[in-house]
Amino acid sequence: MAVKTILSYPRAKHILTAQADAIQMSDPQINEIVHDLKDTLYATPNGVGLAAPQIGYLKRIFVLNKDYVGNDLEENSLLLESVGKMLVFINPKIIAEKGEVFEEEGCLSVPGEFVKIKRAKQVKVRAYSEQGTQFYEKFKGLASRAIQQEIDHLNGLLILNHKKA
Repeated sequence: MAVKTILSYPRAKHILTAQADAIQMSDPQINEIVHDLKDTLYATPNGVGLAAPQIGYLKRIFVLNKDYVGNDLEENSLLLESVGKMLVFINPKIIAEKGEVFEEEGCLSVPGEFVKIKRAKQVKVRAYSEQGTQFYEKFKGLASRAIQQEIDHLNGLLILNHKKA
């Protein structure tokens, strides 16, 4: 597996604004995508999360760096026990939202841009782990915002889509 180049807007607009496809858990490409995401995010200073489209895969997978978001998981979260520094979300879906926050966000694919974005303060997510196990977890704080931004990437949205006209 490898550290990939993180695609940037506007050069890779055609990929970054495309809708990612759901992935079948039997797809042999899952391991390659997950390892490339982990390797790339691990090698990226200050990288909180990374979605597959940001490295050229139009698949519904993203990873979060546990060093940044570990404190935003519930105490009894099974994800806290997961091995390694990266949390993997395959075919994620937000199934509940609570509260609102309005904060500035940056994005690895839109370097130098920061946009104030209204997001849910807390989210509950259904997704699959890299082992193929479905999980339901609640997130708050930076983890909640990062998950919402990564799901935006899977839907072909960038932080620039949230800018006020």
